[in-house]
Amino acid sequence: MNWRDRLLPASFRGVGFWIDQAKTPVGRKGQLHEYPQRDLPFFEDLGQQAKTHDLTAFIIGADCLEQRDKLLQALEQGSGELVHPWLGRLQVKVGECDMTHTRQDGGMVTFTLKFYPDRPLPFPTATVSTQKVLLIKADGLLGSAVARFEQAMTLIKAARIGIANLRNSLTGVYDVIKEQLKPLIAQYKQITELVRAVKELPKEVAAEFKGLLGDIKELKAFAKEGYRGVIADVSQQIEAIRKADAPKITTGMDTNAAAQAMANLVQDTLIVKVAQWVASMPVASTPVKLSSTPSLDQQSKQPVSRQEVPVTDDLQALQKELIEALQKAQDKADPAHYQAIADVKEALIAHLKAVASSGVRLVSKTFQETFPALVVAYKQFGDATRVTEVIQRNGLSHPGYSPNEVKVSRE
Repeated sequence: MNWRDRLLPASFRGVGFWIDQAKTPVGRKGQLHEYPQRDLPFFEDLGQQAKTHDLTAFIIGADCLEQRDKLLQALEQGSGELVHPWLGRLQVKVGECDMTHTRQDGGMVTFTLKFYPDRPLPFPTATVSTQKVLLIKADGLLGSAVARFEQAMTLIKAARIGIANLRNSLTGVYDVIKEQLKPLIAQYKQITELVRAVKELPKEVAAEFKGLLGDIKELKAFAKEGYRGVIADVSQQIEAIRKADAPKITTGMDTNAAAQAMANLVQDTLIVKVAQWVASMPVASTPVKLSSTPSLDQQSKQPVSRQEVPVTDDLQALQKELIEALQKAQDKADPAHYQAIADVKEALIAHLKAVASSGVRLVSKTFQETFPALVVAYKQFGDATRVTEVIQRNGLSHPGYSPNEVKVSRE
């Protein structure tokens, strides 16, 4: 195939015309610097030349005026597809153009056309908010937990519940409430008050727990503590979920059933609380690197302010802990409640993965000599205020000494 066969008929927005000449700048643009008393100039590269297209075109024929009007209408629309005989199909915007009529060239209209490169606007794409999905699934689990507790209590004859035995059975569960669900202690100051409420007013107990989760949702966990603080708190709550799993077995079938229903409600409440706290962790934006590292003296007067990012390894470890804890809760659930927990687990994994994808990895850093934790923080991060992170990450017994090899986040 020769070059003539490869030429394309010229057009803009489907309106055809003929081309005499086409000119497009190529190469690099820049600034030439010439200096006195120097023979060699310096060319400062300013990037690639913009691919503007200057075309000398014409329309000819008995209907040239009708064709002219169609081309004018296309040009006035501003942007569209240019079929360039030599360069192919291009998305362009219309620049400054001239139109010429002459008597001696009757039946022909000449155009000087200028087109600039155009990048069409991308179609909008929807992004799923893993935070919102997790909160919605947590609310669904809360509703299922309350319904499960109330359903279990309707099958129990309150007269057969032994107060003393139920109290003994719920001792460990009440300790969990005191540690992790403290607002409820204002209502149930003693375990005896909780036990009597479970026996006599189960619907009120369910309402108290449901109202508590509304308060917890308002906690601005991340704003207060950051990624590491939230992860530490959630790890404590996972341990509490395990502790609340099974009450002490005592005498009486109805007493044991009431104790198990209460333990399940506490456990489900903690799972919902964990989901709400995990949802408080945002996906981090790309941090801006410091152009220079301030000296220690400068940092003592004005600490470095930098955006916090999560550590991927911490989030992956947390995800593993959550999966194990939730699986145990699923194993003893009925089919409907099993699905509610499964939905929360799936949403937790999705959000933790989204947050982890914006994080940094842990790396081992080896130094030729031992340094205080403060020096390690300064050498690794250029930020002496992160000394606490180095101490906690490596379990240092004294901040004045660290081993030759330490674990730090890659930043």
